[in-house]
Amino acid sequence: MKKLIIAVLFAISGILDAKGQDAKPINKPGNLMIGITGGLSSPSGNFIKTDYADNTSGFAGSGSNIGVTATWFIKKNFGISALVSYQQYSFKGIQNMADGFHESFDVDSASATVKGNNHTINILVGPYYSLPIGNKFSIDFRGLVGLANSSLAGWDVVLTDAGITHPPLTQNVSSAATFGMQFGVGFRYKVTDRWAVLLNGDYFYSKPDFTIVNVDRNANAGREIYSYNQPIAGINANLTLAYILKHK
Repeated sequence: MKKLIIAVLFAISGILDAKGQDAKPINKPGNLMIGITGGLSSPSGNFIKTDYADNTSGFAGSGSNIGVTATWFIKKNFGISALVSYQQYSFKGIQNMADGFHESFDVDSASATVKGNNHTINILVGPYYSLPIGNKFSIDFRGLVGLANSSLAGWDVVLTDAGITHPPLTQNVSSAATFGMQFGVGFRYKVTDRWAVLLNGDYFYSKPDFTIVNVDRNANAGREIYSYNQPIAGINANLTLAYILKHK
């Protein structure tokens, strides 16, 4: 089975390469393609865990992203691409947080609210390759690296016991900047000589080292972490609307 799959992949690659050689190029050196992109962001790994007792849990959920991208074609179908984007991830498992503190402090009740949000601002650049498969279609590949500035949401937990409500136990919002990368593939359709639409799928990765400040944590009980250094990684599924500035 494995040999059959490899053979099929090679056959498909050969067909696409042949079509790419025969097709009229839809890119030209010197052209600049500028686009607005947006879609869904689906993180994975420890970042999405919601286990109160596990300090690697990030309590993040799926979210969305939006950005601006630009690609300058420098030779045939090769180019340099840049992306500035904002990704936001939801916070999930806040009730798990409240339930965990309820049990840890053995109080009558506990409630929790989210402070801030989980997000990343990316400034990335890298190589771009476009493989034409017709006069209007191409498969585009890119690999981008650069700066990822991330924010980790915090929370307030309010405990009530014997009719007395205590001041919130707080984990403050944290931020950290680090190396980030994103690479993937897109299917591009040339609507007119100037406009194109793309369906993109990209893998993103960064590993910020957050320093966390806790407030009003005098009692040695309940979840309390002072740092968080887990990958923020996953898949973006985007739709991009692009405008092509032609080189004269």
